[in-house]
Amino acid sequence: MIKHLIIALFIGIIISNRFISPVYAIDPPIFPSCANPPGDVRVSNSSGNHGILGLGSLSGSDTVYNLEDGNILQCFCAENGSGIQTNFWKISSLSQEEIDQLKSLGWTFIPSGSIWGLSNEPYMAINSNYSCRGTTTTTTTTTTNPGSTGSVLGTSAAAGDVLGLAATGDSILLYGFAILGFSSLSLGLYLKKQENQ
Repeated sequence: MIKHLIIALFIGIIISNRFISPVYAIDPPIFPSCANPPGDVRVSNSSGNHGILGLGSLSGSDTVYNLEDGNILQCFCAENGSGIQTNFWKISSLSQEEIDQLKSLGWTFIPSGSIWGLSNEPYMAINSNYSCRGTTTTTTTTTTNPGSTGSVLGTSAAAGDVLGLAATGDSILLYGFAILGFSSLSLGLYLKKQENQ
């Protein structure tokens, strides 16, 4: 019976290895907001048509900033006051799995920044919205705690300010729990069979 238990344990490990993929944690750089952009202006145009990642050519003003590590920030402001911030992350050595994970979080892979007037290196880029003409949205939250009344006013963040959470985890811990669970089940079945004999 011990031989069957060991075989079942190895089969369980093989099956868990087949269906559990490694988890990658990617830490994109923090980009400043176009609502309060940094000072190193690369190019600025107060009007005209400008290329926006994934949206084509839009009319409005556009300012592009150089950031640390070769990263770029594009702040586009349409004539109606809606803004689009594009973060260009100059990537040096991301694996294909990491690029695919970033794509699943909304990033776009750009094999060469030269088509955007950047250096001829790969970039990951993502858009987010912001208000660029002084209009803000306000949200009201009413508290329901006993003994506390009133409301809290605050300015909501522009859509897309949070780029996404890194998919993190520990596959060794997951494997450990799977093996422990399978071993416990097998041991329980073995003891139950011994009790019945």
